[in-house]
Formats: sequence, structure tokens, C-alpha cells
Amino acid sequence: MRVLLTAINSKYIHTGLGLRYVGEYAKQKGHHVQLLEETINSNILDVLEKVMVVQAEVYGFSVHIWNKPYVMQLIAMLRKLRPEAVIVVGGPEVAFAAERIFTEQPAIDYIVQGEGELCFSELLQSLEKKEAIPEHIAYKVGDKVRLNGGTTVIEDLSILPFPYPDLEQVLAEHKIVYYEATRGCPFRCAYCLSGISHNVRKRPLAMVLADLDRFIAAGAPLVKFVDRTYNLDEQYFLPMMQHLAAADTKATFHFEIKADMLSEKVLDFLATVPKGRFQFEIGIQSTHKPTLEAINRRDNWEKLAGNVRRLLAMDNMHIHVDLIAGLPYENLTTFGKSFDDVYALGAHMLQLGFLKVLPGTQMEQETKEHGLLYMDEPPYEILATKYVPYEDMQLLKRIENVLDQTSNSGNFKYCLQALLRSEGLDPFAFYCKLTNWWVEKGFYPQTHNAKGVAEILAHYIKENCAASSKELLEILRYDVFVAVPGWRPEWLDWQSEHIFAKISAFWRDEELVHQYVPSYKFSSWRQINKNYPIEMFRYHWENGQKGEYYVMLDNTSNKKVVRLDFLGED
Repeated sequence: MRVLLTAINSKYIHTGLGLRYVGEYAKQKGHHVQLLEETINSNILDVLEKVMVVQAEVYGFSVHIWNKPYVMQLIAMLRKLRPEAVIVVGGPEVAFAAERIFTEQPAIDYIVQGEGELCFSELLQSLEKKEAIPEHIAYKVGDKVRLNGGTTVIEDLSILPFPYPDLEQVLAEHKIVYYEATRGCPFRCAYCLSGISHNVRKRPLAMVLADLDRFIAAGAPLVKFVDRTYNLDEQYFLPMMQHLAAADTKATFHFEIKADMLSEKVLDFLATVPKGRFQFEIGIQSTHKPTLEAINRRDNWEKLAGNVRRLLAMDNMHIHVDLIAGLPYENLTTFGKSFDDVYALGAHMLQLGFLKVLPGTQMEQETKEHGLLYMDEPPYEILATKYVPYEDMQLLKRIENVLDQTSNSGNFKYCLQALLRSEGLDPFAFYCKLTNWWVEKGFYPQTHNAKGVAEILAHYIKENCAASSKELLEILRYDVFVAVPGWRPEWLDWQSEHIFAKISAFWRDEELVHQYVPSYKFSSWRQINKNYPIEMFRYHWENGQKGEYYVMLDNTSNKKVVRLDFLGED
């Protein structure tokens, strides 16, 4: 029996991990399975053509909040062209609502309820041998839906095969490698489906290390673990991290962690990890206690905040923190307090997300209690609550847009810090002001590159911060110098001509140069100016102190900043 599994990913760089596991397990059981990966941006008729070419007897699709409309439309067209084929769907968007999904899309024959490796393979076997449909596969008999055992999980993750037999091709296409060492979550966050199975199951550590070594040997630049809370069991995850830290690789490994669960032992170890080896995503969601209680979060804020600051002080890994707008009992004022608390941690990225009221979650059950108004179709995003009216929610959406282009870009760190000092505002109040101005001037909702954002910030400074504009523009100039090498807009006061004599004298002193650039070797003046630009700033970017600060940017070493303060001495 010929089977085609189709994964419709949200972006080209993504890979469909779930269907990869399902397909590889079915192959191990002797089934003829092919995998097709496309994106929601692909022309649907082009994808339909690729699906039709396979001439499969069974077509399987994974359905998520980002691809449901696309997949359902694809299934409808496929049914018209292949009326005799078997169409099977699975994934979080359909597994917990079989009756509704059969009503929405009658072209579907079977729905895999839960983790599908075992039951999908069993379904293929039953179809081949014309046997009874196995458990955990929902289907219809006439107008009646048979749930047939309900949702299931894989208890023994050792049965799962390596999901990337095509690893070399995946890496050649510059796609992200996703991986899971565990499944399930012990927590019961009210907005999430992961906690439905409270039983956390682990793939044997030896198998995980072998899988990771395959990624390393193939030269994967980034491996993202999809474990819902990676650091649940120190006896399990710490040896894994130690293995990765000791590996001879330039790969980065991404984990979602609960920061208040990090022990002293783990923190001491993390301080020794090579720079860039790990990056952490830390879900905070809110710091408002009534909100945390309503969504079943039991975070220790003091420990969490202290651990995040400690991780940041190590300066060897990227730290990403999350907030969710639209949660129960949080209005604009209390959300602003959560924003201020989390922004003050100084993480490299603060992702402002919005509640998605997923079918089957506690939040869906409490819709009336909290006055939740949200999209009827995926991604089920919140529009308003009894605490946050639509107009306030739209302000938060606009702040998200501006925050991503300014702070989260990482390009304007010191300018934003200086603006906060100059304005004398808390972070949330500042971003409200900046966002309202940004919208008023017509810069929203467009996405601007680093050069465009720099011009917008300069415009804001000149219009709103006249008394401190010289300092702020100098600090913006420093950010531009580091973030956008080679770009010298005329509206910033570049000093290259004024400091030419000092720079020339520096480059003529080869012994001195080697103290700052050990690998320096003269090739041409043009190459020197390109690889090692030097600029002078009249205000210090970190504290705004006035003076003469010379900085060299080493573009041969990931934009390394080298201080040349001796040039400022007479």
C-alpha cells in the first residue's frame, strides 16, 4: 500500500518533525511511505500537483493552527480527484475534536487521536488486511462518529526511529532541525494542550546522545528541542548538556526551560559552556499573581528573575523570555507591570505573544467567565477580554510590532537604554509613547529594516528629546556603527575625517596593532577600512558620559567591538 504523508509547514526553513516520526516508524513496519514537505506560502495548486503525482492509496496530513485552512482546502480538492483514496489526518488541531473535524471536512476518512506512530502504522495494516480499525483512530459509521478509544500517547520513546534519514539534504536546504528527547508535560497551564498527558516520557539517554552525535557529525548549525519543559529532570538533562558542551561543534542547541527550576549545580555548569552553544527560551507569561493562579502557573518569581540575571551575566548564551497578553485578570495596567518586570531582566529578546484559546483547553471552557472574544478559526487569537477591551488589545499588538523592530532586533540596545533614561519612563510607558508616535507618523504596520528603524529613531529623538538629542544621536550612531557595518548616513555626525591622523598613526605602529588585532596582516588600506573600521564617539553608549571614545569594529570576528581608548589621549 503506497502512502504519502504531507507536512505543510509555516516557513520554508521548518521541518515537519511529527510526520517524520510517523513516516519512519511506518517504514520500519514494512509500509511504503513517502514524505512531502511544503509551506503555507506554497501555491496550493502546485502542492496539489505534487500530491497527485504520487498516486498513493493513503494520504496523510498533519494539521496545526498555522496550516488548518490550507490543509482542509487541499483535502477537499484531493477528494474530488481521488474519490477512492483514503485520507487520514492527525496533529494537535484535530486529535482532540474528532466530531467537529468530521463535520467541518467530510472528505476525511480517519483521524489519528494523539501521538500517531503506533496507531497510524496499525491503521495501515488494518486497511491492507481489511481488518477492524485499531484503537485511537476515529472514524464515521453513517452519521455517527466512533472515537474508538480516544487519544493515546507513546509510552516507550525508544521505539521511535531517527526522524532525519535525509539529514544531509535538510542541512543543504538550510532548514532547522527539530528534535524531542521527551514528550508530555507535568504542568497544567490553562491555555496549553501539552499538559493533557501529565505523564512525561523520556527517550533513553544513550539513544538521545547517539541522535545528537549524528546532528553534530553532519554539521547542523542549529538544533531546536521541542520538549515542553526541557529541564524537568536534572539526572536526565544535565548529562545531555554536558555531552553537548564537550562536543567539537559550532552548533547551537535551543531549549525551552523553566528558569526557577535551575539548581546551583546546573548554573555553575552553564557558566562553563562555550559561547553560543546553548540558547534558552523561558516562558514567564505574566508576573501578576491572580493571573498566574488562574492559568495554573506556580512560578517562583524571585528565583526565576535571579536565575535569568545570572544566566545573562554569563554572557555565553542567548536568552529569550515570553509574555502573553489577554490572560485572565490582567488589564492594561497590570500587564504593563508584568512587561516592566520582565523587560528589566535585560534578556536578549522579550517576545510579546497573545493568548490563543485552543479547543479543548481550560481557557476555552472559561470563555464566558473571562469574557474572551477570539477568532473562531486558527490561530484562535484573542481579540478582547472583560479586562482588556479591543482598543487596548490593538495597542498591545502595535507595541509588539514596534518592540520586535527595535529592542528584539538587538540593533539598538544602547539607544533604547539612553531613551529610557532621557524620558524618565518605565519601559511599558515608554513603548506606549513610542508606539503611539510611530503609528501617528505612518510607520505602522510596515516592517522596516535596520536602516529604516535607525532613521525612525533619529526622527523620534529630534522631535521628542530636543534637550538630550546630541547625546542620544551619538549613542544611536554607536548602535548603527556596530549593527550595520559600512553604512554611514549623512544625518549622523561621523568623525572619520577628523580622526584620520590618529587612525593612520595607529595602523603604522604594527606592534601596537597586534596588541588589539593579534591576527592582523596588512593587505591593503581598502581591506583594513572594511575589516577594521574605527570611529570616535563623544558620549559613552552605556552611561551617556561625555568624552572621546574610540572604537574599532572587527568584522572578521562576528562584529567584535574593540576599545581603543588610548587614541583619546593627547
